[in-house]
Amino acid sequence: MLNPDDNHKEVLRNISVLLVDDISAVRNILAQILRNLGLEGRIDAAGDGLEAWEMMQTCDYDVVICDIRMPRMNGLELKRLLRATPRFAELPFLMITGEVSEEMMALAVESKWDGYLLKPFPSAVLAKLLLKLLGKTDNF
Repeated sequence: MLNPDDNHKEVLRNISVLLVDDISAVRNILAQILRNLGLEGRIDAAGDGLEAWEMMQTCDYDVVICDIRMPRMNGLELKRLLRATPRFAELPFLMITGEVSEEMMALAVESKWDGYLLKPFPSAVLAKLLLKLLGKTDNF
């Protein structure tokens, strides 16, 4: 397996990512973090789950990084919709949130999220989790 500390830029270079968050500043920061990690591929952004769903009808992504609490369609609803759709059933889905609560932790367990990060998070943690979600390392 690849060592995420040494090879993450090579592995992450050409992936395509959909960022979903209702706060544009968070989307911009996440995009910059991904670029700093070496991602040269497509980075698209959506302001909520409904916009993300619409974008996914015409674009293919390697991973979705999604906030939980958003208007119109939240991250939990988007994940359920993706898992119920054969085309997206196995798409790696990383939940991010700034909310720390017992309810959120219970939702994480119940929903069987692929990954979960609490904002703010170090870019190295994001890189390692992306590598794990993409099946490029067993470490995390």
